Amino acid sequence: MKLVIVESPNKVRKIKDFLGAGYRVAASFGHVRDLPVKGDLAVAFQDGKVAPTYEALERSARAVGELAKLAGQAEEVLLATDPDREGEAIAWHVTQLLGRRAYRRVVFNAVTKDAVLKALAAPRELDLRLVNAQQARRVLDRVVGWLVSPTLRRLGKQARSAGRVQSVALRLVAQREREIGKFSNVDYLILAARLERPGSPPPFNARLVTWKGHPLGQRLRDAALAEAAIAWCRAQRWEVAGCERRQALRNPPPPFTTATIQQAASVRLGLNPDATMKLLQGLFENGHITYHRTDSTALAPEAVAAARALIAKQFPAEYLPPEPIVHATKAANAQEAHEAIRPTHPEKGPDLLKGEEGGLYKLVWQRFVACQMAPGRDSHTVIDVACAPGEWKMPDGRLEPRGVFQARGKTTLFDGWRRLAGEDATEEAKSKRKPAPGGEASEGADDEDDSGELPLLSAGDEVKVLGLEARKRSTKPPPRYTQAALIKKLEKDGIGRPSTYANIMRTIIERGYVEEQKRKLHATALGLSVTDFLVRHFAGNFIELGYTARLEDDLDRISRGEADWEQVVTEASFAVLKLARAAGLRGDPLRTSVPR
Repeated sequence: MKLVIVESPNKVRKIKDFLGAGYRVAASFGHVRDLPVKGDLAVAFQDGKVAPTYEALERSARAVGELAKLAGQAEEVLLATDPDREGEAIAWHVTQLLGRRAYRRVVFNAVTKDAVLKALAAPRELDLRLVNAQQARRVLDRVVGWLVSPTLRRLGKQARSAGRVQSVALRLVAQREREIGKFSNVDYLILAARLERPGSPPPFNARLVTWKGHPLGQRLRDAALAEAAIAWCRAQRWEVAGCERRQALRNPPPPFTTATIQQAASVRLGLNPDATMKLLQGLFENGHITYHRTDSTALAPEAVAAARALIAKQFPAEYLPPEPIVHATKAANAQEAHEAIRPTHPEKGPDLLKGEEGGLYKLVWQRFVACQMAPGRDSHTVIDVACAPGEWKMPDGRLEPRGVFQARGKTTLFDGWRRLAGEDATEEAKSKRKPAPGGEASEGADDEDDSGELPLLSAGDEVKVLGLEARKRSTKPPPRYTQAALIKKLEKDGIGRPSTYANIMRTIIERGYVEEQKRKLHATALGLSVTDFLVRHFAGNFIELGYTARLEDDLDRISRGEADWEQVVTEASFAVLKLARAAGLRGDPLRTSVPR
């Protein structure tokens, strides 16, 4: 008998059906060992070595007993936990509890018969680089929490904890809260014109962008001056100063990674990251999607072929590119051995499932197929209209219009992938309003610039003014983060790993550091106090985005065998200890803790 050990009991029945006689499939029920919840630090540092003291989890005792019994009867034990660092570490912990015998590691990216049988045919040894990368993260998270959290007690009992990544996420929310609190809005006016070339409809909208040869921006703040400018402009000659048309391709978005599916599910389905990850886990275990903890946008050749076959079958010929589209992975330190998240049986269609699970599956299916469809093609038009052309003399002698009104328009020439996935498929975490630095509304952010098709005009064409008015506008503060936007920021800056984002969001909310109101994240008074304390006492360390990103890179280098995990952990731990002492930490836990 060969014993196959998986993490989740939900996989047991499905995999058992694939394998048949000669195999037993059993579950570890997730993690089987961890650092103890109570007691001392349980990590010893001596002579550059790191010695964590793990203990078997009480909840896993029954599962481990059953695994030990089955392993004793097996001629071979195959460790088939999830295909990532966490899964590799769980497999290693299982071997530590079951004792010495022959173990082989098998990895499959989808719970399908083909994937499982292919993995069983090519077992390998445990990858200790991945194990050590997970150990390093776990130990460092423990050390930071153990050393820093006690110093927070100076703020009161409510200040419960700090964390290597959660505190940086909290700082981002707190910084935004402070920016909003300090922001003072400024009222200003825009001059909006309704224009038409005589005999050449349609009419179009334009706004004043240049006055006396200089960009206007938000400097028009005097209502009387604006009305005087309107009266003057109405009496002037108007003509087209220039008309530019260009075509632009809209390439299809890549298939989903862990971070981008969390963002999309938040914006388009209203699911928080925690709920999204639970639904994805079920979809994976039931064989509907490939493994959902991934930061790679790569697809297997057979998956690309399946997507292209669907496109050829369901869409006109122009929607299928002549060659497959390769999407480059942009995330730093991506685990390229993984695929992106995709349906395992795309031929079954997007409406395979119902409810929230079905909605999430449909997102995955649509993005997977769309990523191999032809680019969209748009026409962008910019029309500059001169009011009183040649009326203003510049310092260099050039004659410029007294005012320039500008119209911008966009039309879709070919929808391409957007026919399936929708225009907003790549906009999950983007605000429709794009504030300029400092929070002020940016040029071109007003509704007057949202024209559709514009008439084809040429320089010198006469333009008639149908309407001209001053419209009041006000600068706005930068928007609060949503969970989707915060995840996007963390991923962009290389903070944390995508598989941990859901837990980070949940933690800062449960700790009372952040409140979610109408899906916007508000830093509480407690969250602001905690952030201020950590910035004051731990500047230059884990509370800094740059430091945390560099440490994250070191942790990823461990997984590639490019760095020693004990050296990285030791140096980072003692750096935190030094600052914690200065912040009021008593004792020396890193030196006095001894393995049991």
